[in-house]
Parts: sequence; C-alpha cells; structure tokens
Amino acid sequence: MKQIIIILTIFSSLNCFGQKWHLNKVDENEKYPYEYWFQFENLKNTCSYQLFKNFKDQNSLIELFDNQNRKVNSSIIKVINIEKGIETEIYSDFDGKTKFKFERGKYRIKVESYGYDNFTLEFEIKKDEQIKLKIKLGLAPEVEVYQIDSKAKLKEIDIIEIIECVRKNRTENINDCSDWGNYIISMHI
Repeated sequence: MKQIIIILTIFSSLNCFGQKWHLNKVDENEKYPYEYWFQFENLKNTCSYQLFKNFKDQNSLIELFDNQNRKVNSSIIKVINIEKGIETEIYSDFDGKTKFKFERGKYRIKVESYGYDNFTLEFEIKKDEQIKLKIKLGLAPEVEVYQIDSKAKLKEIDIIEIIECVRKNRTENINDCSDWGNYIISMHI
C-alpha cells in the first residue's frame, strides 16, 4: 500500500517537460542501498488549443481531442472564475464536448483526464461573449515506473545510460540492462 501511495504521488508531481528520475531512498542496511526511480515521458505529445470568441451563441462550446483527433470523453473540466473564486466542475460527454455559459470575467480552465497531460488555460470573457475552445490533450507519462537498485551512488551519466538501455530493451528483457554486481533494474506497474 505504501508503494502505491508513493507511485501515485510521483504521477501527480510529474509534468511533460523532460525525462524524470530521482533518488527515492538510501537504506544502508540493504544489499543495494541506493534506490532510483524513473519513468518514460511522452515528449512528442504536448497539449495545444484553439480559442475562438463567439458573439452569436448563448453558450460556449468546449471540445476535447487527443493528438490523433480522437474524441476524449468523460473528462473533468474545472471552470474557475478567478475574480469571484468560484469553481465549477463539468464533464465532457461521449463526443468529447460540453457546453457552459460564461459571465463577464477572468477564467481559468483545467482539464484532467486519465492517460493525458493536465491542461490549464486562462482567458477573459467580455460583455456578451462566449467561446469555442478546442483542446488537444497530450499523452501523460507512461504508467510503468522503473527502479534501479544500486550498491553505490550512481552518477547522472550512468543513470542516463541505464535509462537508455531500458528504453531500448523494455519490450524484450530489461534484465539485460542490469549489472548484477553493481545494480539491478525492476519495473512497477
């Protein structure tokens, strides 16, 4: 249970800007006292959006897609009125769409959807305005977390070499990346 909480904490703290690794713990009583964790990022899949002002419709339209233009449904969309401090949660429907009526003011939208990077956008609504917002969600970090258990503290260059070895061998056998006399590699899901 403790590892699950740690893994969930790691997932919530990661963003999509660069390969993440860190020294998780040092326990001198273990055969391999140094424990490093890393996971692979989806750097080529970043979030993007298109925002259009609309004066004709009474409601705003928010649409969610992934980077392959597939609809993203059942996602939480938080609409925050920055000036009033009011937060409203809405959800995308089966077609990845939702409608919302904005009043005049400054807003922040946050989108959270499993498997995708979180998205945040701030904008202002003026009198009689609504918006059409098309959001493309980038892929979140991969689910698998890899662990390096090492007998000695590793240099950053050594960790990067191990990560590259795992990247190349993870579909076959990540044990090929272990140096059993110095460090071993394992995977958490």
